[in-house]
Amino acid sequence: MNNKTHDRFNRKIWTFKKDFTSALAKCLVQQSPYTVPDNLSVCIEKFSQALDDLIYFNPAGMAEVSLLGLAGHINEILESIPEIMALNEPKNKTGKTIFFTSRYDKARDPDDDFIDIMAAAQNITCEFADREDARCWLDQEAAIKEK
Repeated sequence: MNNKTHDRFNRKIWTFKKDFTSALAKCLVQQSPYTVPDNLSVCIEKFSQALDDLIYFNPAGMAEVSLLGLAGHINEILESIPEIMALNEPKNKTGKTIFFTSRYDKARDPDDDFIDIMAAAQNITCEFADREDARCWLDQEAAIKEK
């Protein structure tokens, strides 16, 4: 595997604090075996507070952040929040945490599942990268139409 960082992550972006908290909410809900993960509002509030220790947000609530290494920083924050780490563990303590699944399987007990917190951190970073990719594409389309 090539260790070269993908170009889409070698940039800085301007973003709002709510972009971080909404991305966390989206990722936790998408990865949860339940409609709403336990303590979702507490997780978001604590994540929002922890962001202030990592990132300077201007009075308008915006910050310039580098996508490079962002997943690691977000993962550190997530791992520091007990309510989020509780989502990283299955409610059933059967000892079996990995299951083979196919499309023919019946639904499993959601208490056997968990949210992969590192995956959530990576998905939050990808949310920002995807948004910036779309913005670049739309800007190019607008420039072509202006010609």
